[in-house]
Amino acid sequence: MLKPKKNKFNPKNSAELGQRFKMQLDQAKAQFEQMEFESKSEDGGVSVVVTGRREIKHLSIAPEFFSEKREQLESIITSVVNEGLIVVREANKQLTAEVTRNFNEQLGMAAREIQAF
Repeated sequence: MLKPKKNKFNPKNSAELGQRFKMQLDQAKAQFEQMEFESKSEDGGVSVVVTGRREIKHLSIAPEFFSEKREQLESIITSVVNEGLIVVREANKQLTAEVTRNFNEQLGMAAREIQAF
């Protein structure tokens, strides 16, 4: 006779599971904050390095840009910095999804099982 699969998720342990997940996520985010992400203008004349903490670590402007109009240079810099921040934001979303997926795999659960609770 076939027996139905028992759900490995025990609601009584949800606080412990939540703490384990938070610990794994905090550890991954601490490592993420140390990472660096680079963004460049299309012509490569302006580049920025942004940390996982969303701080600008380095800004580089090619000498030929100093002869351009101030407004144009400011616009290019703003665009490159914004692109760098978008890269960090997307990488952070991927990290969170990966930690969640790994945590669920550790428990032997599918994401939809968790959503049921």
